[in-house]
Amino acid sequence: MKTRKLVSFDFAMKYLLRQKDNFEILEGFLTALLNEPIEVLDIIESESNKNADISKGNRVDFMIRDSKDRRMIVEIQHAAESDYLERMVFETSKTIVDNLDKGKDYGDIVKVISINILYFNLGEGNGYMYKGEIQFNDIYEKNKEKAMLKYSTEKLPEYYIIRTNKFKDKVNTELDDWIYMFKNNEVREEAKTKGIALAKEKLDILKMDETQKREYDTFIHNRRISNSVIATAKAEGEEKGLKKG
Repeated sequence: MKTRKLVSFDFAMKYLLRQKDNFEILEGFLTALLNEPIEVLDIIESESNKNADISKGNRVDFMIRDSKDRRMIVEIQHAAESDYLERMVFETSKTIVDNLDKGKDYGDIVKVISINILYFNLGEGNGYMYKGEIQFNDIYEKNKEKAMLKYSTEKLPEYYIIRTNKFKDKVNTELDDWIYMFKNNEVREEAKTKGIALAKEKLDILKMDETQKREYDTFIHNRRISNSVIATAKAEGEEKGLKKG
């Protein structure tokens, strides 16, 4: 199987995918994930990115507004975070509140889709692709289909968690082609998924000029240092805990 080496997707999110002529890459990924045609209108700078030097961190995120006026929060996280799910819910809720103008009804809230590409173990389970959504069920009804409350939930938030370290590099769907890319920083040459061809072209390390290569090397170097600092702090904490125990 032939592949082409690409820049890491978090670097691409920070420096490349915010450009309008690269929206096709995002549209291809989101179309494969949500199983519907997606048109990206613009990128909304997140508050966390405004106040952080992303090149030195383990987290990159941004918010997308699509043609249906939905907000899609796309985040890549490398370091483990004990309260990650709680923060994910908080940021989704804050986005809903921030996008509801005064005088508007609750029925006017925006749909928020939280998409999380993770490089650490989160929770238990063997899967690599999870979806969370809000449902209401009759607690006394044993039939699952009958138990579900029939009510429109199209405005309620959705959550997607991609655990790249659980992906076994076996590609069965168009979405798997993207997850393969996230995990390996490579695109399979035989991949035909929408947006993948542009990703091959725009994210190709070999096509970078010397300045871009230096920026990328610095980005990866800083991320490795940050990972090492976090791992060291965790090890020291565990050692102190054992001594106290």
